[in-house]
Amino acid sequence: MSYINRQNFAAAEEDISKAIEINPQSHLGYVQRGNLKFVQKQYGDASKAYQDALDRDPNSTDALRGLTNTFLAQNQVDKAIASANAQIAKSPANTSFYDLLGTILLRNKKDLNGAEAALHKSAELDKNNSDAVIKLGQVQAARGDIDQAIATCQQAVHYLPNAPQLYFLLGQLYDSKRDWTKAQDAYQKTLSLKPGDPLAANNLANVMLQSGGNIDVAMSLAESARRGMPNSPNPADTLGWIYYQKGVYGSAISMLQEALKLQSKQHAPDSAEIHYHLGMAYVKAEKPALARQQLEQVLKINPNYSEAADVKRQLDSLKS
Repeated sequence: MSYINRQNFAAAEEDISKAIEINPQSHLGYVQRGNLKFVQKQYGDASKAYQDALDRDPNSTDALRGLTNTFLAQNQVDKAIASANAQIAKSPANTSFYDLLGTILLRNKKDLNGAEAALHKSAELDKNNSDAVIKLGQVQAARGDIDQAIATCQQAVHYLPNAPQLYFLLGQLYDSKRDWTKAQDAYQKTLSLKPGDPLAANNLANVMLQSGGNIDVAMSLAESARRGMPNSPNPADTLGWIYYQKGVYGSAISMLQEALKLQSKQHAPDSAEIHYHLGMAYVKAEKPALARQQLEQVLKINPNYSEAADVKRQLDSLKS
């Protein structure tokens, strides 16, 4: 593994061959051979090695994950799904296999109902599998059933009380319902379990802005998130909007411009939210042409943006 990570492939192959020679019936050497061939993008050889590993240990999660990743790397999603289903048929009590299948179906949007069934089965087989529970909630949310996703998470916290990712998802779900009090509680619980988590800090800062919370506390959270995610546009946007709320419009404009630059660097989808915030900062800074440019962009990106009515009012006022 160390040789593979250092891209010393010849030495890695030597040790893999020795491992297989010592115990040809162990799956471990074949998993590493699959990993080696995968890194080298020799996908046919990688698939064969992972399958050799599964033939020796039908319960090897590493081997099945490697095999499915090999197919996914070639955009062969159906083959990845078929390989997961084939292995589940051989090992129907393996919680990780259902988790893998559900993950593939969720990420590729192939079959959300199938993803939900697979992840539900995974969580049923192992109630401590927080990964499966979280993805189950994500699937339910993706299907538009936010209340069911919340119920899934609330049920899970009884036996997974120390899983910060679970509370973070709950925060996102309450956030989507604009239930700011419960969202704030969930993000605060996330931070109590995982202090300094930048995603939770950023989301909590946003919730506090939405609910009229302490703006100085929100600013401290946003600054912490920005330190933790310096290349992400989200905390830069949050911090810029806080500067706006505090009336420091020059700093707001600089930070929001930085958010747009980071968004562009990451090739992220253009954000109506950032353009709205920047447009509003230009309005306050009495730069009407720049304000109009940003606010018009908001409606181009998303005509149904949550603040679209305010955008239109602002544009009308800028014409006069």
